Amino acid sequence: MKRILTSAVLCLTLALSLAAPAAQASQNKNSGKKPDAAKMSPRAEALKKCNDDYAAAVKKANDDHAAAVKAATGKKGKDRAAAMKAANKDKADAWTAAKKAKADCVKAAPKK
Repeated sequence: MKRILTSAVLCLTLALSLAAPAAQASQNKNSGKKPDAAKMSPRAEALKKCNDDYAAAVKKANDDHAAAVKAATGKKGKDRAAAMKAANKDKADAWTAAKKAKADCVKAAPKK
């Protein structure tokens, strides 16, 4: 009996200790305060835009590469090899252009 009561009290204590931070977090979410985008510095906004543009360019390059590889799988021999080589070169060129564009964007961002 003592063991059952002890384990029950332990379980309740653990459950309440884990539930308290979760309840407090949900209460903070519903407090009505929304993070204001205007509080971001101009540099932070510019860097976020640079990162978003870079991510979009990389995703497009990867999607284009996947489509080119899919199209190349239907070919045979030298045609397939040439198509794969072109797809890989196009992907590498797109990634290089995206990196350069991001670097230029970061340089152009306003200083702190």
